[in-house]
Amino acid sequence: MIKEEKVMKRLVLIPLMVVLAAVLVFTGCAQQAAPAPGQATVLNPAPAPQGPQTITAQTQAPAPSAPAAKPGKIYYLKFNDWGPSAITIGKLHIQAAEMIEERTGGKVIVTNYFNQSLLKYGDTFRGISAGIADLSLYVIGATQGVHDINQAIALPFMGLPDMPSGTKIYNELRQKFPELDRENTKANAKWLTVRMMPPTQLHLVKRFAALPDDLKGMKVIAGASLVDMLSQVGAAGVMMGPPDWYMSLERGLVEGQFVHWPAVYDFHTLELFKFHTLYGDGGIQMSPIGFMANLDSWNQIPAEYQKIIVDVYQWVNDESTTADLDLIDKAVKAARDWGHISDYLTPEEIQLWAKLVEPYHQSWIADATAKGWPAQQVYDGLKQIVAKY
Repeated sequence: MIKEEKVMKRLVLIPLMVVLAAVLVFTGCAQQAAPAPGQATVLNPAPAPQGPQTITAQTQAPAPSAPAAKPGKIYYLKFNDWGPSAITIGKLHIQAAEMIEERTGGKVIVTNYFNQSLLKYGDTFRGISAGIADLSLYVIGATQGVHDINQAIALPFMGLPDMPSGTKIYNELRQKFPELDRENTKANAKWLTVRMMPPTQLHLVKRFAALPDDLKGMKVIAGASLVDMLSQVGAAGVMMGPPDWYMSLERGLVEGQFVHWPAVYDFHTLELFKFHTLYGDGGIQMSPIGFMANLDSWNQIPAEYQKIIVDVYQWVNDESTTADLDLIDKAVKAARDWGHISDYLTPEEIQLWAKLVEPYHQSWIADATAKGWPAQQVYDGLKQIVAKY
């Protein structure tokens, strides 16, 4: 009986010891995971930038919904802007960071990186996707090879009437075709708020160009969607970021640029141009510009702070639209005062330019379709929306 009693005691003690050990292990893990009071949360921590970084985008599934705010936590976010801090939009970004810090009670600190100090212009989207930047200004088309279906809105000569209408058209297109936003989330990024840039016009140094053939022999700064058009008339399209514009034009490395009026005003290239070809209030094209977030970073931020951030950057977009319209007026007036030659093309002249991009439209549809996107439906849907304006 004594032996049996001892055995029974051992059998009872063994599971008790296992339970106690498990409790100690889990308690230790919980203690390690708990943050110290007042601990700062750095999203995607990285050392101070030592020059532009080139990275490869990561494709991840969307993260869970935003967590609740925790007392004492501070969220540090890196904001990327390829332009200088002294221009209109740069000043707004500085003000936005101050507003976010104030409205969150110091719980969200945004550090701005200007002049490609964090990411090269062409690497912007990949940098957002990879988490080099938590937040960033972005223009569809700045990073080549990452957007397919979203390029529909930026196709040249799609008939967008003006900048405010263009913003409404793009947002309506996103609502009708959720694939546009899905293209971003597949790359671990999302729009926080977006608008359309001012319309693209043609600005030249040496001579006026009313017809496409007038560009023969020239090197012109242009986006990818216009390179094929230029090659058809014996011109060369050159892609480069804003920091290189002035020097390239001043040294004669290029002789013109497809860009909007506020850019030539803010980057001081207006003083180098003498001729301006205008394609109407909608220009050749308009591209979406706005504020993107890295999804991993974004989903770590409490919902109440997310709303503040979105509201502030929506304010920046609204202010930027107003500022752009004002800058267009200032730039046009300055060009006139300096004796520049500016002229609006007739509908018949515009059609000659538009005809040259038709092969590019069809090529875009074929390429995007081959990658699994409903390109023809989006293309046709966009035309239907534009027709309402």
